[in-house]
Amino acid sequence: MFSRPEAVKTVKVLYAPAESQEKTLAGLNLYTVEVTEPLFTKGKKSGFIGKVRERDNEIRAFRFDRIQSLVEA
Repeated sequence: MFSRPEAVKTVKVLYAPAESQEKTLAGLNLYTVEVTEPLFTKGKKSGFIGKVRERDNEIRAFRFDRIQSLVEA
């Protein structure tokens, strides 16, 4: 009856943002992200939202179509 919340996962994300001040690895950014919830676009799961260690735990959204690599940290 009751659904348990998903366990928090920490992942390393190599991400290609549309525009960014940070440019590393030919325009890609490497982040350590504590995933907090899914990201939905027009009712479909399109990525995830999480706290980014490299940005003082700022909450950021990551779209699946911009992720170059994703591994569990």
